Formats: sequence, C-alpha cells, structure tokens
Amino acid sequence: MKDKKGLESLFRQFYRPLVMYACQYLERIDEAEDLVQEVFVKLWERDSLQQVDAKLYSYLYTTVRNACLNKLVVLKKIQQQELDEQIDLVEEHPLDEEAWAAYIQKVHAEIEKLPERTQQIFKAIVLERRKYKDVAVEMEISTNTIKTSLSRALTKLRTTFKDDDMAMFMLLCICTRILK
Repeated sequence: MKDKKGLESLFRQFYRPLVMYACQYLERIDEAEDLVQEVFVKLWERDSLQQVDAKLYSYLYTTVRNACLNKLVVLKKIQQQELDEQIDLVEEHPLDEEAWAAYIQKVHAEIEKLPERTQQIFKAIVLERRKYKDVAVEMEISTNTIKTSLSRALTKLRTTFKDDDMAMFMLLCICTRILK
C-alpha cells in the first residue's frame, strides 16, 4: 500500500536539496525542478519506497543523479543531430569566404544587440571560453545568474535565427567553439 503522507513528507524534506543537486548537472533550474518532480512521481507510481531501507538519502540522490545523466545523454544526442543536419546543409550549399564572413558578422551583430550584462556574460563564456564561476566572481553575481543569462541569450539568438539556417549554423559553430 502506498504511503501518501510519507511521500509528501519526503518531497518537502528533499525537494529543494535534490533540485540544487540536479542543477550541478543541468544548466537550468526549471529542468532540474521538472526532473526531481519526475523522480518523485516514478517513486510513487512504482511504489519503490517499499524496497528502500535506511539508505533513503543515498537512494534519492543516486536516482536524481542517474536521471540527470540520462537527460544529458539525450540532450547531447539531439544537439549532435542538429549539428550534423546543419553540416549536411552547408555541404549541400557551399559558401565562398565573403558569404561566410557575412554570416559570422550577422551573428556577431545580433550578439551586440543583447542587453549589456547578457552580452558580457555571453562573450565571456562562449567567446572567451571562461568558466562560469570565474565570470560570476568578476561580475559579483551568482553562478546560477550566469547560467540563466547565458540560457536566455542562446534562446534569443536561436529565436532570431530560427528561419535562417546558415546563421543558425554559424551560431552553433561559435557556441561549439569551431569559430570565434
């Protein structure tokens, strides 16, 4: 028989710490929150807590870690597939150096349109290849703020270039450090 009150108690006790733990693997807090909620839903559906004894703490953290790693594997496959598709497109429609330079300039022009702080964060992390923590210390803000700003910048740029395959490819190249 499922113990609803016990699960609610565990959820209240472990939810926030597990979300913070998941954030170490995932870059977005909303993804971490969703993942931890999914873990608790699965625990409830499978009645898994009946099999867990005194090692509950370890069990929950291991389950969240494994879920994060599984999610990262899926995201990596999707990103690789997107990059492969963009490379195929470029190979089908080769550009001369002037066209490449124009697209790179177009991407950099959109980066310059980002809000000043977001632009600074994007340039530091993506273009200068600096670590989140170092940028956070320098800018006197949290690492999570850095991650959130970078995520918003990438979302804005992806939205801007959603109908321009070549500009999107240049953005992918810049973000994966193929181009600067």
